[in-house]
Amino acid sequence: METQKCVLYDRDCIGCMECEMCDLDPNKVCDNCGKCLDIRDYATIRIDKIIREPNKKIKK
Repeated sequence: METQKCVLYDRDCIGCMECEMCDLDPNKVCDNCGKCLDIRDYATIRIDKIIREPNKKIKK
């Protein structure tokens, strides 16, 4: 029988179920709500400059 590796620590899985617990509420089992990931509905990217090839024509 092959043992599983622990996803939190450098060891074999011992069945402690710590990996299944919520990061925000340690008394709750994780239900994949995503609140701990800080996911937003939008994202912004700041562009410092645009670099073009000097001899390349821009199509209009």
